[in-house]
Amino acid sequence: MKIIHCDTAEQLKLAIASFGSDALFRGQVAHYQRADGSLSLPTSFQRHGCIPPLMLKWTHYAKKALERHVDGWSDAGDPATDQAILQHYGWRSFFVDATGDSRVAAWFASQEFVSHRSAEMVEDCFENPVYLRCDQASYKESSDSGHIYVISRRKLRAAGLEAIHLSEIATRDGAPRYVRQDAYMIGSLYDGYLDPSLVVAHISAPADVLRAHAGSMNTAWLFPEPEDDPIFSELLAMPWEKIGTMGGGIDAFARSLPIPEYQPHLRKIMPPESAFHRPFWISDLSPPPGQQGQPRRQVHIRCGSAAYHGSAPVPNLLRQIMRLLEESDEVIIETDALVYHGMGTTYGKGIAVIKTSDDLLEVFEFGVDHPGLRLERAARFPGLFYSVDVNGVWHRKIHAEDCSCGDPHEGNLRILGIVNELLEDGSIRLSEPGLYLDPSLVIETDPAVTKSWEERRLQ
Repeated sequence: MKIIHCDTAEQLKLAIASFGSDALFRGQVAHYQRADGSLSLPTSFQRHGCIPPLMLKWTHYAKKALERHVDGWSDAGDPATDQAILQHYGWRSFFVDATGDSRVAAWFASQEFVSHRSAEMVEDCFENPVYLRCDQASYKESSDSGHIYVISRRKLRAAGLEAIHLSEIATRDGAPRYVRQDAYMIGSLYDGYLDPSLVVAHISAPADVLRAHAGSMNTAWLFPEPEDDPIFSELLAMPWEKIGTMGGGIDAFARSLPIPEYQPHLRKIMPPESAFHRPFWISDLSPPPGQQGQPRRQVHIRCGSAAYHGSAPVPNLLRQIMRLLEESDEVIIETDALVYHGMGTTYGKGIAVIKTSDDLLEVFEFGVDHPGLRLERAARFPGLFYSVDVNGVWHRKIHAEDCSCGDPHEGNLRILGIVNELLEDGSIRLSEPGLYLDPSLVIETDPAVTKSWEERRLQ
């Protein structure tokens, strides 16, 4: 590895140019070494660790955002496309990020990241007060020397590592921050570090020299606001989750995904699409008048959102689900969180399997209308139908009441498969007649939700 120190912008420009098109760059304000004295370029998972449920949620919504905003994109099982979102919007990945633009690297090498949590009282769309906690972030100019690492594309290829150019997943509108930053993802690095032998040069320079090379780069350009970055807009639209109650009985909420924000995004009166989720189970709430219907034998399964956000093959054998259907007419799987679908104030809450009069099984999602603090309505979405042969294998059956969206609803089947496995290994178990749950769940329906629901139910 070449060690180069540049005292002027011209020296830095010439040093960078000497590596030609083979170079990728990474800029840092500090130089880190491992115990043996070698260069330390760890993944963000190596630095901060992994929280599996939150990782699953981030990955789930990264996929959904790409699906909605990138033409021709489909979930092909490429982890880099999902983890690009995680890495660049505030979470963690098994990749080291780099850039093809030395100006971007120089900017990051001359700017210190600063973050803090802030809380502000605002109102929901019905003018009810709420406290909202955000992770505020900024970059301030460094006064010390910074560091640019030059990574060889040729050596990466020889080592069997990918350097994935994220412009390949550009959105149809706007410019995500990873495009503005000309970002590359290097990995996957499951051992946690980029091999120092792949770094061909370590360039250091005073911060003002690095800023001169960066030119007009700034926070606003590199981290565009939601009106310019549709991926960022999607992530900010996620429901807020209750974290406690402040003085005066005012509930406090945090974003369901911890996202650093470089500009304030709160309003005095938040829009209806900002859902403030207080914990509840639909099965705890009374049905609206006229919707009680004929009693049916039901089995309720309560699970954490990780089951909903997890990834699994589409199953064709669901022995535990079928066992429950032998003793009931409906199996209802409800998650502890609101599931964001980009549908305004409508959110998913779970899925169900019911026996139909023509000896088929219907699988459908159900959800709620949840503007602001208010849980207004619970309803089912159209589903698809299946038959089960003598070997227990599920087969899709065309039906007059099929959902007309054209999607195969494979996500619903994957959730059934995950829950089926959790039933098999005992992670979800019988709690009381008709109710199965994950014993680690201690979530109870918030009394404020019950009170509000009863008041509206009887209006």
